[in-house]
Amino acid sequence: MKKFFRNIVLFLNLLAIFGLLISYLSSKISPATFWVPALFGLAYPYLLLINILFVFLWLFSKTRYALLSLIVIAIGYSHLTHYFQFSGSQKSIPKGLIISSYNVKNFYGNNNGSRQETALKVLDFFKEKEADILCLQEVNLHGQKSFPSKSSRKSNIPFFNYAHASRKGGQITYSRFPIIHTEEVHFEHSSNMIIYSDLKIDKDTIRIFNCHLESYRFSDAEINSLDSISFNKQEESFRKVKITGSKLKQAFIKRTKQAEKLHQLIKDSPYEVLLCGDFNDTPVSYTYSTVIEGLEDAFVHSGNGIGNTYLGKLPSFRIDYIMHSPTFESYNFKVDKVDYSDHYPISCQIKITD
Repeated sequence: MKKFFRNIVLFLNLLAIFGLLISYLSSKISPATFWVPALFGLAYPYLLLINILFVFLWLFSKTRYALLSLIVIAIGYSHLTHYFQFSGSQKSIPKGLIISSYNVKNFYGNNNGSRQETALKVLDFFKEKEADILCLQEVNLHGQKSFPSKSSRKSNIPFFNYAHASRKGGQITYSRFPIIHTEEVHFEHSSNMIIYSDLKIDKDTIRIFNCHLESYRFSDAEINSLDSISFNKQEESFRKVKITGSKLKQAFIKRTKQAEKLHQLIKDSPYEVLLCGDFNDTPVSYTYSTVIEGLEDAFVHSGNGIGNTYLGKLPSFRIDYIMHSPTFESYNFKVDKVDYSDHYPISCQIKITD
């Protein structure tokens, strides 16, 4: 009986190992070619946790089977560091630029107040942050007196001199420095978009990308319905799973094309680059591995602890990023746990080096 139980546990462990290995492949295989590995990449944190539990289980029974999951976890150690940092670069940078990014969910907040009240809270929050550059996503300015209108070139926000506003529901980039050029990049069959702006900072010009990539477009009711899936109602459960799978697949494929477009824009930039935005995808994904090529992840360089930036259920954990050209140095990455949106705001200091 003891041997039989051990074999069952070993079989389950091998399944968990197989799932973790496939999650690693999600960063290499384009969902446009084969989208299933992207599902495993989305589940990476859970697959990692399950394998860690198996390591402790085998250690408790004093068996070498603990090495199985341990070796596979070690193979994907770089992915682990994209979710959790033990010690980032935390120090005072007198001349460093403070960069902030936040998906504000059109100021709908946590439904405890009006959009205007939430907008004021967000405004007060960023006054305290004293950011030099601020990138906002999902910004619907209609009726928001706290923020400048689309037609406004010079911001009426006291702590910023210039602003660029995109179309309804898009992005806005604010800066203490003059914005000398800006462009909007729209995706086919999608309301998501990229804006990039050229900033004049002393004698330097840098290009800042503010992006919002394809979301899964799950309604709250659809997400909640996943919790009610039951084997006793197979037909209904199959329908829910089919709808969920279809939306996941469509989002994976759309985001693939958007990430490749964003990467090409960054590659073609005549200036050094700062990138802020909501990827709607985790660090173990084709999206992340495509966009990060040629850039540095500010969280990996200077974050501490778990980099969770999203409060909702899907996608989970870290989906908001600040990245930069290798010629810049990033310090003091921070995730502020405020609930003015379904995302957390992120920030860091950037030092422009020669």
